[in-house]
This record gives sequence, C-alpha cells and structure tokens, in this order.
Amino acid sequence: MKGPRTRRRTSRRAEGSRRWQSVLLVAVIGLLVLGVGGTVGTIGVVGYYSQGLPSIDGLTANNLEQRTTIYDRNGTPIRDLAHENRIVVPLGSISMQLQNATISVEDRTFYSNAGVDYRRVLIAAVYDATHRSAALGGSTITQQVVKNSVLADTQGAKTFDRKMRELLLAEEMERRYSKSQILELYLSTIYYGNGAYGAEAAARTYFGVHAADLDLPEASFLAGLPQSPNNYDAFGTPDQVAAAKVRWHEVLGAMVANHAITTTQERLAERTDLFAKMAANRALHSGRLDPLTAHFVDYTLQYLRNHGYDDKQLYEGGLQIYTTLDVPTQRLADKSVKDAVALYAKSKGVNTGALLAMNPKNGEILAMVGSADFTNDGIRGQVNLTDIGRQPGSSFKPYTYAVALQSGRYTAATRVNDAQDVIGGTRFTDWDHKLEGYIPLRRALDESRNLPALWTFQDVGPQKVIDFAHRLGVTSPLDPNTLTTTIGSGDIKMTDHLAAYSAFDNGGFRVYPHPILRVLDSSGKQLPSFPENALGGPVMTPQVAYLMTNILHGVPASELGMASKPVAAKSGTTEAWTSAWYMGYTPDLAVGTMMAHINSGDTCNSGYASYASSDVKTSGWICPVNVLWGEHVGESLWKPFLTAYYSNGRAWPATWKMPDGIISANVCRLDGNLADATTPADQRYDELFIQGVGEPGPKCGANPPPGTPTPSPSPSPSPLPTPTPAVVPTAKPTPSPSPSPAPTPTPTK
Repeated sequence: MKGPRTRRRTSRRAEGSRRWQSVLLVAVIGLLVLGVGGTVGTIGVVGYYSQGLPSIDGLTANNLEQRTTIYDRNGTPIRDLAHENRIVVPLGSISMQLQNATISVEDRTFYSNAGVDYRRVLIAAVYDATHRSAALGGSTITQQVVKNSVLADTQGAKTFDRKMRELLLAEEMERRYSKSQILELYLSTIYYGNGAYGAEAAARTYFGVHAADLDLPEASFLAGLPQSPNNYDAFGTPDQVAAAKVRWHEVLGAMVANHAITTTQERLAERTDLFAKMAANRALHSGRLDPLTAHFVDYTLQYLRNHGYDDKQLYEGGLQIYTTLDVPTQRLADKSVKDAVALYAKSKGVNTGALLAMNPKNGEILAMVGSADFTNDGIRGQVNLTDIGRQPGSSFKPYTYAVALQSGRYTAATRVNDAQDVIGGTRFTDWDHKLEGYIPLRRALDESRNLPALWTFQDVGPQKVIDFAHRLGVTSPLDPNTLTTTIGSGDIKMTDHLAAYSAFDNGGFRVYPHPILRVLDSSGKQLPSFPENALGGPVMTPQVAYLMTNILHGVPASELGMASKPVAAKSGTTEAWTSAWYMGYTPDLAVGTMMAHINSGDTCNSGYASYASSDVKTSGWICPVNVLWGEHVGESLWKPFLTAYYSNGRAWPATWKMPDGIISANVCRLDGNLADATTPADQRYDELFIQGVGEPGPKCGANPPPGTPTPSPSPSPSPLPTPTPAVVPTAKPTPSPSPSPAPTPTPTK
C-alpha cells in the first residue's frame, strides 16, 4: 500500500508532467507564431499529431442529437423527448442579435481567423503554465465546435495531445466549411444550461420564443451562458443569479467593444427586467410531463417501440410525431372522468375511472384517460385502465348475439330462454333473481338478461363467439369451456373492446386502435406509416352490424333517456361490483367508459369489501363498491361526455343509414313469427330482419316456445323499437355458479 509520502511524490510528478506539457505547448505555438512552421522539427510535430485524427466529413447540424416533439392532431405540442434538449434550426432562423453577441464574447476575430487565433492560444497557454490552472480559455468558435462535435469522447482535463489535435482539426474545418456553416454548428451544439442544447431550445427554455425572435437583452443573456452554464443559472441560487447578471453585462460590454451595438443600446438593454420575464416563462412551462396527456404519451411510446423505434431514435432523432389525440377532447374526457368519480366517491366508494374515445371508422384514438388522477399513487393512477385487462361484465353479450344473428337461426324476434335456470346441471341466478320465460332476443339484450345469454352462447358454440370477438379486435385469450365468458368473466382491454364495438358502428369493418398519424424525421421527411393506420377487412355483414346497432340503440334509449339521439351502447357490471362499464358509440365516435375502486396496496379500503362473495378475493385491484351498475357509469360519465362533445358548434351526426337487405315485418308476440290479419293488434309489432338469412317464420303460432311466454309491454312499432326499461335493483345480487366443476362468480347486469 502506498503511504502518504509516496502519494505526494506521485502527485508532484503528475503536476510536473502537466507543467512540462504546457511549456512544450507554448514552445510549439511560439514556433508557429514566429513563422518557422516549415522547419523539420515542426513538420515532425504536426505530422505526429495528424495521425489518427477523427474525420470531420459530413459534420452538419442535422446530424446532431436532437429532441423529439410529440404533437396532437392539430399540431399542439404535448411532450418533448430528449437526452439532450436540442432543436436544430438553420442559421437564418437564429436572431442576428444572438449571432453578434456570441461572436463578440466568444471570438471577436471569428470572420478573420483561420480557425485558430494563435495569439490568444499563446496567451492562454502561458497563463495556464504559470498559474498551474486552465482558467484562461483561448479557443475560437471553430475550436469549440471541434471539441463539442468531433472530440466529444475525449472531453476532460486539457492535455497536450488533445489540444494539438484540436488545433489541427480546427484549421482543417476552416478549409472545408464556410464560416456560416461553422457558426450554425456552434449555435446548434453549445450547452446553455437548464437542459437546453442549441439556440432554439435555449430561446424556448428561457424566454418561450423562437431563436429567430430573440431581442437584444435576451440574445445577450443567452450568449454569456455557455462559458459556465452551471454558475450562470437564472433559476438557481441567489449567487448563481447574481453571477448570471454580471455575465450578461459583460456580454453587452463586449458587444459595445466589438461595435455590434452602441452604448445607448447597452443601457436600454440593461434596464430590461429580464429575470422576471424568465421566471414567468418557467412558471408557465414548468414540468415536461403533463398529467393530462401522460397515459396517452406512454401508450404512444410503447406503440412506437413495438413498431421498431428504439430510445435513441425517440430521444435523439429529432422526430416530429403527429398523433391522433385531440387535446380539446382530451380535456373534456379528463374533466368528465373526474366529475363522475367525485359524484360517486362518497356514496358508492368510487375512486377512479377511465374513458377512451375513438374514431370508429379508422381506429384513431381521440382521447385516452387511464385513471382519475395520473399523479395519485394511492389509486395506482399511473396504470392505464384503458390498456389493461379487466372483466367487462355484460358488455360482452353483443358478441354472442351477433353470432346468433349471423347464423340465420336467430332473429331479433326469436324467443330466447329465460325460463330455465339450470344449464348442464348447474343452477344460475340472474341479476334480479327473476325468470321472465321465453322472451325476444332484442328484449333479452335490452334488459341484459344473463340466462338467455348463457343459453344462446351454449347453443351457437362458445368457440364461434370467441373467434368472432377475436376477429373484431379482442386480443385477450378467452375460455370456451366456461359459459360465463358470455357475460364477461374474462379480462378484456378497453382499447380492444372499443375497437370491436367500432365494427358494429362502421358497417362491419375491423379497425385497429392506434395513436399515430405520421412521423417525420429531423429533416421533415415522412417516415413509413404503420399497418394499423389502414382499415381492416370486413368482419361481419353490413346487415348484422346494422341490426346489432339497432338493438343496442334501445339500451341508452331506455336507461339514459337518449331515444332521440343516434346512440348505441351496452352496460356491464362485474361480480361484487368490482368494475362497471358503459361501452357505446354514435355514427362518428366510439366511447368506452368504466369506473371502479382501486388501491395501491393489497388491501381493499373502499368500505364495501363485505359485498364480495367467497369466490371473489378482494385486493387493491379487486375492490367492491356500493352497488355501482353499468347504468350509473352511463348516466354520470358516458352520457355527459357525449352531450358536452356534441355542443359548441359540433352537431350530432345523422343516424346510421340502413343497408340493403334489411326488411321490416309485422310479427306476433307469441313466437316472433309473421302476424296476419287474424292476429290481434295488441299481440303484434314491427321488427327488423336480415333478408334471406334471418327472416321471421311463416305463420304466427306455428313454432311457439315451450310453455307460455311471460307477457311483456308492447314495443314501439317503429323501425327503431323502444325497449322495455331495465329494472335497476338496489340490493346485492346473489353470485351464480359457473358450469365448470370449480364454479366462478357470475358477473351481474
């Protein structure tokens, strides 16, 4: 082990070595200044240090590391990504005041020297050698470009080798590049403090303006920062602020000395309350992560990574990413979620919610609110509830009924089984503990009856329903061996769920949820688009899509009083009220919503854990609330959002156009077959059918269902019949066993 005396000797040898390097540098520079560079000795020195020099070919501002900006669909910036916060702009887009101030304080002979000012280098070298420090800089702007862009990997304490290479490369750069190109490189490379690299980023960071718009006080302040950005900090300690002010006045003095401005201009600039302006801009733009769009940005970044973009491209490539997000719609969605959660926070124990808005024609995501508060760790606010799987409850049922209609064996008037509660030896209990007999399919979906969905799912084939849901966009694995899959016992992402509903909305075409419109590289060239931007193929016939939409119109018509609006939707509530959904759409907007109670830890503290059955294991994720049905979500979140969206000049769209192949027929209540003149008026009604695939039977009473159907109120005779309003129980439903050997809870209405 080395003792103190040995370490002191080593330290003295190192200091002596550095001192001799400085003396040697002075000697070499002296020879060059005296014009004896042609001697054999100088040629040898220059030749030696020319070996292995890095290339300066292709050195341009556009090759620098640049920040990426993410925009909404209207061009509003929503997030910057950068390891180095840099935005490259051409020299013509940088204020002449900043150019003049930089030259005045950094390199007065910039336009006349050949890349190296040997007189300044000699003075600095003598000072460094005699004072045993590196306090006096002698670098020109060209030398600084070499240090920052070519020799960046060798940054550190000054060494003789590095300085010689710097001088040689600076002269070589002057031979290959114009002064304008070199100044542009410098103003795009230099660090201005507070994370800002380059003039454009600095102008935005400190003053909230473009580099082209910097005035004299602003430009002169920025020009002084690169000498020591950590010491000259306008947002730092009182000593740092005071030092920044002194440095600013030094720059103005240098501009006067260089005849760039007059003393009158200097005095006027010094009177500017520059620091108040910077403080106001910082307060306005403090924090680069905006909770309003944080979930969407995270979703977008993951989407880009999934499509081959790495973090170097994203954080250094200077990309311009134009997304599908509409910031005004996002603000409305965020407010809607917060308002709905606040409404039910005390009475029902709700503490979070989510909303997803999508263009049903192409899958573009217009708004994404993944929780009630992104910054709240107590509700796991940073988890995006639109992009994780949760049980969707009865909002899954439309997939089962669509397969039934598509088969041709079922129509909207077909009587489905709500009379028998034992399926495969297992007894099921519906959400209201009632049996309604054999009822029309339309009514079964309107009232969200569980037993008819279970019987229909079994009859048409569970795997067919699951395959259909997957074709529409549901990506989650679903269990065909569990009948409760049809009433939402399997987890589904809201992004997938809403994309699948969009196929009902748009006439039967697959859409892919996506957040990107286009991506431009740092030069403005558009990069290849993503496969999700294209509309998928047909996944059902236009007739099935229209008929399902017509049936689903009855849900918000009766539950939310929206019969006069072009809306279609389905509610969903899971066992023990651990999630409540409302999924639906208009002709030009698909909207998914949900509400729940989620805790950060393993324990549920909603106050309603007693509502869980023995089959529901409560936790921070699975936390019962106080009888929150899907209809509550529709009333407090889905409907208010749509009502606000279609306001202030945005009109409700026209209703869906009926495709060819849809017919209307008068059918009897007994069995849904064709009524005739002998059928009493109060025992018949109008219904829609798919021509040639699913039409009513030939004669009323020809195929009555087993037993006597439970009478039901007469629907409207219009092509859009108004469904019977659903009953909303206020007591906890009894969990129903699944048909599997180890029963799972049956989701509720």
